[in-house]
Amino acid sequence: MPKTTDIIAQALYEEGVRHAFGIPGGEVLELLEAFRKAGIKFVLTKHEMGAGIMADASYQLTGKPGVLVATLGPGITNVTNAAAQALLDRSALIVITGEIATTLKSIYTHQIIDQEALLKPLVKWSTMIAVKNAFDQVRKGLAIAKGPMPGPVHLNLPTDVAGVEQPDARRFAPAAVRTLPRREDLAVIESWLKKAKKPLAFVGVGVQLDSAEREFKRFIEAWRIPFIATYKAKGVVAEDHALCVGATGLSPVVDKIHMAHVRESDLILTVGFDPVELRSDWIAPWDEKKQTVNIDLVPNTHHVYRSAFEYAGSIAGCLQALTAAVPKHAPARWAGADLERYRKTIQHAIASTPAKGIGPYQVAAALREVFPRDTIASIDTGSHRILINHVWQSFEPRRLLQSNGLGTMGYALPSAIAAKLIFPERPVLAMMGEAGLDMVLGEMALLAHHKLALTLVVFRDDMLSLIRLKQQRMRLPETGVATGSPDYVMLAEAYGGNGFVVNNMIELKKVARVALNSKRFTLIEARINPAEYNHQM
Repeated sequence: MPKTTDIIAQALYEEGVRHAFGIPGGEVLELLEAFRKAGIKFVLTKHEMGAGIMADASYQLTGKPGVLVATLGPGITNVTNAAAQALLDRSALIVITGEIATTLKSIYTHQIIDQEALLKPLVKWSTMIAVKNAFDQVRKGLAIAKGPMPGPVHLNLPTDVAGVEQPDARRFAPAAVRTLPRREDLAVIESWLKKAKKPLAFVGVGVQLDSAEREFKRFIEAWRIPFIATYKAKGVVAEDHALCVGATGLSPVVDKIHMAHVRESDLILTVGFDPVELRSDWIAPWDEKKQTVNIDLVPNTHHVYRSAFEYAGSIAGCLQALTAAVPKHAPARWAGADLERYRKTIQHAIASTPAKGIGPYQVAAALREVFPRDTIASIDTGSHRILINHVWQSFEPRRLLQSNGLGTMGYALPSAIAAKLIFPERPVLAMMGEAGLDMVLGEMALLAHHKLALTLVVFRDDMLSLIRLKQQRMRLPETGVATGSPDYVMLAEAYGGNGFVVNNMIELKKVARVALNSKRFTLIEARINPAEYNHQM
């Protein structure tokens, strides 16, 4: 009969899991062996936070649950940031932690904390794996993790349960539940669509969660509706599409332009548009007289923005029905010249050439020019991320990785590692500030170990620029924002890669092309002038 760990591994494998990430302790060794036998590759990382980000990225890239493995004590306490990341960035993450034997738990104290209570506020469900029904527990956990809205689930595995033999479990696939719109619901939306002269759609990560990218594209093309994507929904329709007018999320400069067009629009549609990605200025962005429709997987309980009409259920099903209802002669919409003016207004607002050195806008624009269309990119949190989201165009969904709901630093490098492990033939680019890299620097060891020839670009200004800018605006002295970071070229070489420093655009483009053809990973340290952040934030 299979052991408990074999049952867990088999259930995950059947779900499509092929990688697990983490740092083992004695409490999870049975699980690692079960993974090996099932065909799940365990990737040893340098820290549980890095492992959790890799697992998060694996879900973002594949749509299959990410798996994070940790031991008890400091292992699980290091997991909290990764669990919060998955919760707020809507990632199906399975956190498996080793636990002391149930026979010792009541009397033993070394490294013992209440592991389920620790993670309970950060996960959708937490359970201790029992001697019986392990398969059903894991299947339930997977269903909860994947269901709207996706998020983390915690499986606590005691050592005296891990190796217990259990009867082979039932094998059945959970039923798929898809709620489709009623005819009377569609009639309201259709009537508004037919009358609107300047409709505008805001699309968020919910479209990706429902795998409704194709339906969304057909919908906006049939009804000729321009759209704006949140940062994590960039690429749901290629950003060079004629109806794409950019992204929204955290840029005050860009959002000011979008808000002006919201006021001008006579119909606003929010499609899978999750406010967890937005600035607080998005609270009540339109008045109650505006015709507004919200189409999402779940009802609006956040009340960040309100809608006059709401449909909750299958986004794909709703969009299919609305596309089928388009009249033979679509009503007149935004003029092409107006949309082009809209896009150019945004581009003009973010474009910048510093009087001295190179700026972050130039670096991002040059990287987009050099790197191929199918590049998988990741961005760390900081001033540069807000800017890059309005410069770097995405042409496929789930190919620009970032932490936007939680906004954790240290995301770019681990997520890029996961991307290259999963898609070794794709070019992978990680963009980060030096402070974010410093947090997860040890994960660079995985690049040479796994022969991952990806490119890291460090936007170096030796400063927490966003925090310094806030200090300046609050008229506070500059305190605690100088990073004091190391020589990254030497570090890259020490970790088995190539390292370069660039000070101008010619050098940057030349080195970026070299990196694309290298058999080793390449770190490019771009010495930037951060002055342009002053008018971007």
